Amino acid sequence: MKKVIVCGPYNSGKTTFVKNINREEFIGTDEPEIDLSSFEELETTTTVGVEVNFVKLANKDVMFVGVPGQFRFDFIWEVIGGQFDGIVFMIPSFAEPEEIKPYIEFFSQLDSYKDAYKLLLLTYPKKADRGKVDKFYTLGLPVRIIDPTDEQIVRAVAFEIAARI
Repeated sequence: MKKVIVCGPYNSGKTTFVKNINREEFIGTDEPEIDLSSFEELETTTTVGVEVNFVKLANKDVMFVGVPGQFRFDFIWEVIGGQFDGIVFMIPSFAEPEEIKPYIEFFSQLDSYKDAYKLLLLTYPKKADRGKVDKFYTLGLPVRIIDPTDEQIVRAVAFEIAARI
């Protein structure tokens, strides 16, 4: 089985992306977020732990593993990232490229990184600023702008990844 890591900062669309690869096989836990100042439940959710999805693409069994975006969970990144065939970095299109660099730096230290297929997905396409998007190309990774809520686009990207690993 091939393994693809999906990583990036909080609220970049990782869970939505992993879930929309194959909704029937998705394993994950989302919990409502709480405003710590008022203790009121927010409309948004946050992922607890990791999310996993399985799919057969390009005649390969592929497991996509979304890892938490917060740096305090980097111990999970190392455990999950022990061996992988592909890695997807996700970040909102309106963010600064510097925000994804710590993820690239962390995973590039792992043995699997050198031979893994790498892809940078920019989310929130409606908020994409061409000037800012161009800066992401300087990171040396293939870049796509996607809407992780669009299941057809997500499956097409997943198929592209599977074909290259």
